[in-house]
Amino acid sequence: MIAKIKELVYNAAVYIPFNCEGIRIETYDDNMFYGVGEESGQAYEFKWWDVDLTHDMFYKLVLMENN
Repeated sequence: MIAKIKELVYNAAVYIPFNCEGIRIETYDDNMFYGVGEESGQAYEFKWWDVDLTHDMFYKLVLMENN
């Protein structure tokens, strides 16, 4: 399960824990990942095992066509 969470975080731009604001993922290390709340500007840190894959969401950025 931790491997799946790490894969999601490595490829995501935004993490949204259940009933929380969107958090822009800034960086990560062996034990946790860090981000900043998109609305509040608050700093967050999450241990890998605190992620709930059933309710939490991850979003990545994709290239948009401009023509």
